[in-house]
Amino acid sequence: MIPATYIDAVVFDMGGVFIIPNPTIVCDAVNAAGVPLEMSVEDAHDAHYRGVRAITELLATEDVDESQLEVWRHYDLAYFESAGLAGDDIRIAADGREKLRRRDEVTDVWTQVLAHNIAAFGQIAENRPVAIVTNNIGTAAEQCFDHGICQVGDGELPKVAAIVDSTLVGVAKPDPRIFDPALAALGTEPSRTLYVGDTVHADVLGATAAGMPVVQLDPLELHADHAHWRLPHVVALAEHLQ
Repeated sequence: MIPATYIDAVVFDMGGVFIIPNPTIVCDAVNAAGVPLEMSVEDAHDAHYRGVRAITELLATEDVDESQLEVWRHYDLAYFESAGLAGDDIRIAADGREKLRRRDEVTDVWTQVLAHNIAAFGQIAENRPVAIVTNNIGTAAEQCFDHGICQVGDGELPKVAAIVDSTLVGVAKPDPRIFDPALAALGTEPSRTLYVGDTVHADVLGATAAGMPVVQLDPLELHADHAHWRLPHVVALAEHLQ
């Protein structure tokens, strides 16, 4: 845990922090593939973080790019097992999900907001400068506004110093260079700028390589075998920073 007095600013990821895959859209794809599936938002929340854990386990032993479909296949298999599927149904569901992923799925599928995290983010933004750094497809700023998360500059939503989108800057996490534009906009030292994400490979390792302290959102306590700082949600971080 990092004392609140050591944190001058906070930078946030988007996926797994403020938004997760929309369970209605995911279930529609799986049903179309021939597997009956219904999921609540709570089911989708838990399935996402179990998928993240599957990626952690894969990348601990395999040297592959996190953006590759084979990595997200591991996410999908764990996701649908968490959703209650078994046997061949998991594989069929993952095939159906992969068809969504091969499209421009970020703005279509990653649309289920985590309202409690967004509200807590707004509280943090009232007391500390904040920014967004995300691996995205070039639409991060639009998504932040459309989902009621934040905007650059003054307006109706919480103000952030920057929204850094990997596609627009040409570098993606875990490459530490992606954090440079946010740090420049914030005007803070990396060692006193906290990064908040949900994955080990992209977020924890990337921010650490940039010299930033980091906290992983791990609501199901699936990364208890790791030594880095973990919290269940942004609400807990807001309470800590107060």
